[in-house]
Amino acid sequence: MSELVTGEVFNRLPERYRNRARQIAARVAEIDAVLARAQPTAVGDAVLRLRSQLRPQPDIALTEVASEFRVACSDLPEWAISEAANDYLAGRVENHTGQFMPTCAEFARHARSIIRPFIAERASLKNEAERLLQRAEDEARRNRMELERADPKMKERIADLVSSVRAGAVKAHNGQPHQGITDDTRQKLDALRKPRPDQPSRLFETRVVKGAQVGVH
Repeated sequence: MSELVTGEVFNRLPERYRNRARQIAARVAEIDAVLARAQPTAVGDAVLRLRSQLRPQPDIALTEVASEFRVACSDLPEWAISEAANDYLAGRVENHTGQFMPTCAEFARHARSIIRPFIAERASLKNEAERLLQRAEDEARRNRMELERADPKMKERIADLVSSVRAGAVKAHNGQPHQGITDDTRQKLDALRKPRPDQPSRLFETRVVKGAQVGVH
C-alpha cells in the first residue's frame, strides 16, 4: 500500500476511496506475482524444447544460445517464456517460418508481447492510485457547491448579488431623442469657461502674402 498510496494520503481519503485504494493494492500485488521473474533453469528448458524441434541458427553453439536467451529473458516470468516457446513450436508467431530457432531478441520480444496487457493494467492502476486524493477532493468540492446551491439562504444571497449587479449596470439606450441641456445649465457652463484673448492673424506676415504685396506696389 505504501508504494501506491502513502499513509498520509490514505488517512485523508473518504472510506469509499480507501476501499478503492485497497482494491488497487490487491490487484497490483496479484499482477506483480504473475510477472515474477523466472529462474534461469526455466529459460534453459525453453531453449532445449526449441532446439529439439527447430533447426539451430547457423554457426551458433547451443551453450552460447542458452546463455544469450538467459540474458534476454532475465526479467520475464516463467509462464510467458513457456507460452512463447509454445507459440514458436506451433507456428503461431508472425513472420517466423517455423524452421529455424528464433534469435534471443526475437524470442524475448514475443514473450514481452504476451505480458504487455498485465504491464499496461498495472501502470493504469498505479496512475489511478496517484489521483485518488485529487478525485476525492474534487468530488467533495462538487458536493459542497451542490449543497450551497440547494440552500435557500444561499439562493437569496445569489439573487441579491445578481440584483445589485444589474442595478449598477449601464442602462441600454431606449431610442428616445436627445433632449439637450437647459438654459440654466448652459449659463453655468458658460461661467466656467475661461475667456481666451483674441489672437491676431499672422497671415500677413507669411512670405507668400508679403511677396504678393510687393508685386502689387
